[in-house]
Amino acid sequence: MDQADTTANDSVPRTFWHTTLLCCGIAGSLLFNIIYFSFGAISADYDMMRQPIGDLELIRHGWIQSANCIVAGLLICAFAVGLHKEMVRGFGSISIPLVHVLTAFGLILTGTFIHPPVHTLVSIITLALLMISFLLFARRFAGDTRWKGWTSYSLFTIVLMLLLLFVFLNAQSSNGPYAGVFERLIVVARLVWSILFILKLLGGRRLAPEGVPSDRPR
Repeated sequence: MDQADTTANDSVPRTFWHTTLLCCGIAGSLLFNIIYFSFGAISADYDMMRQPIGDLELIRHGWIQSANCIVAGLLICAFAVGLHKEMVRGFGSISIPLVHVLTAFGLILTGTFIHPPVHTLVSIITLALLMISFLLFARRFAGDTRWKGWTSYSLFTIVLMLLLLFVFLNAQSSNGPYAGVFERLIVVARLVWSILFILKLLGGRRLAPEGVPSDRPR
């Protein structure tokens, strides 16, 4: 963390449980990606270059990916609680954690309802919620010198995910050989943002209004 970014609330240590809740964000994202990639790589009846991630739930031992979605959803829900504790007040202190809870619920539903059209509809809504969360974060970061550059990065991530989504849908509709790759790049774009963001938090950067300890009793 840059010295210029140090403020009163940055010096207040988080509680163990608060830190654990924030770590759930990294755990959920990493675990989800590791499992779907590994499961797809070893499944003989699955083409991870061509097929979307959701198809893993329809093959033999598809319960592994279903469980992966549910566990990831539960971990993101825990992360949402940590975010709420972190923000304290100000723009997005309610809406950002709420959107993450809804995203987590969407993941749990994709692991529960594995067949279209319900699975497809829930997946689309969940992706839309992810992009909404980036918009809300961009607004939260705006004007906060501790998060200089993160408004632009958040907006860039939305544009990148939309472009990849367009290419993915086009490749899937034409039965292209790399449709699965483009979908995974969408997930990776979100993964990279999340890891960098949470590492900033764990490194001492705060989201609470300057001068307000995020672990204050309330």
